[in-house]
Amino acid sequence: MIHQLKNSSFFKVLVREVNRMTSNKIYLFVTLVGPLLSFILVMNIFIAGVPSSLPVAVVDDDQSATSRQLLRMIDATRIADISVNASSLDEARNLMMRGKCDAVVSIPNGFEADVLRGANSQVLLLINNTNVVKGGLLQSGIYKVVSTFSTGVKVQTAMKSGAVQSQATEQVYAVRIDSRPLFNPFTNYSYFIASALMPLLIVVFTLLGSIYTIGMEIRKGTGNDWLKLAGNSITTALAGKLLPYIFLMLVNAAVMNFILVHHLGFPLKGYWGAIMLGQLLLIIAYQMVAVILLGLTGNTRLSLSLASAYSMMAFTFSGLTFPLMGMPMLAKIFAHLFPFTYWMDVFIGQGLRSEPLVQTVIPLSALVFFSLLGWFMTARLKQIVTNKLYRRKI
Repeated sequence: MIHQLKNSSFFKVLVREVNRMTSNKIYLFVTLVGPLLSFILVMNIFIAGVPSSLPVAVVDDDQSATSRQLLRMIDATRIADISVNASSLDEARNLMMRGKCDAVVSIPNGFEADVLRGANSQVLLLINNTNVVKGGLLQSGIYKVVSTFSTGVKVQTAMKSGAVQSQATEQVYAVRIDSRPLFNPFTNYSYFIASALMPLLIVVFTLLGSIYTIGMEIRKGTGNDWLKLAGNSITTALAGKLLPYIFLMLVNAAVMNFILVHHLGFPLKGYWGAIMLGQLLLIIAYQMVAVILLGLTGNTRLSLSLASAYSMMAFTFSGLTFPLMGMPMLAKIFAHLFPFTYWMDVFIGQGLRSEPLVQTVIPLSALVFFSLLGWFMTARLKQIVTNKLYRRKI
C-alpha cells in the first residue's frame, strides 16, 4: 500500500512541490517566516492590552485644594497621565493640535467656591477623537472620575444637612445601574484587534502564497510538467501542490493561538475543536479564492493585486471596527463575500462569547461553500496553465 502511495500521481506532485518549496526562499518566507514575524510584531504592539497613561493637559484657573484634588484623581486613573500644566486654554488647544496631548481638562476660576455652596460648576473636557477607540476610553475614564468626584461632593453636602452617610448615599444613588460587561470586561484592546489582525495575516499569506505558487507554473511554463505528473488531472495537481501549504499555515495558526491565549490572555470559553476546524476551512477557502482569481484573470500580477485589496477589505467588513448591524444593507451583503467574516463569527463566538456549538453550523457551512467554490474554476485554470499565451501575463 505504501508502494502504491509513493507511485501515485498525488504523491509525485506533493514531493515535487516540497522540493520546489524548500529550494526557494520566497516560498519559505511567505509560508512560514513572514507569518511568524508578523505575529511577533502584532504581539509586541498589543501586549499591553489596554491603552494607558495617555497624555492630558490641564488648565487650572482656580488653583484651589478642590481643583487639585480632582486633578489628582484624574491622574491616578490608568488611562490618563497629566503631563502638561498649560497657562491658558489656547495653549492647551495648541498642544493638542501638535499631538502633544490627547485631552485637555480646563477647571474654571471659582470652581471650589461653587462646589462648596452647592452650585453647578462645569469642567471643560476637550478630546482628540481622531482615534475613536482611544478617544472613547479616555473620555469614559475622565467622565467616571468627575462623576465619582461629584457624587462625593453631593454625599458630603447631604451629610452636612443632617443625613447619616447611608441616607446620604441613598439620596445620591436614587437609581443605580448594574452594569456588567459580559464578553470583554477589561475593555482589552487586543481581544478584538489582535484576534482579528493575526488571522488576517494568515489570510493574506495564504492567499498571496497560493497565487504565487500556482502563478509560477504559468510564468515559467512548467504547467504541462505539473499536470503530466498529476496524470493530467488538475484536481490532483492542485491537491498535491496546496497540501504542504495547508500544513504550514496550520502550524502558523497553532503559533497564533498560543500567542493569543498564553501571551495576550485571549479567553477560550467555547469549543476548541470548532475553532480549529474553522481555521482549516479558512485556509482552504482562501486557497480556492486564489484559484478563482487566477482563473478569472489568467494574470499572476493582477491576481496578486486583487488579492491584496480583497484580503484587506475583509477586515473592514468583518464588523469589528464598525458594527455590521450599523452598516447600510449593501455593505451588509458585501460583507458576506469574504470567508473572513464567517471565520470571525466562529472565533469570537467560541472564544469570547461561549456560544452553543450549533451557532457555528452556518459560518462553518459558508466556509465549506467557499472551499468548494474554487473547484468550479479548475477547468479554466487548466486551460491557462497549459496555454503558452498566458506566460506573458505575469
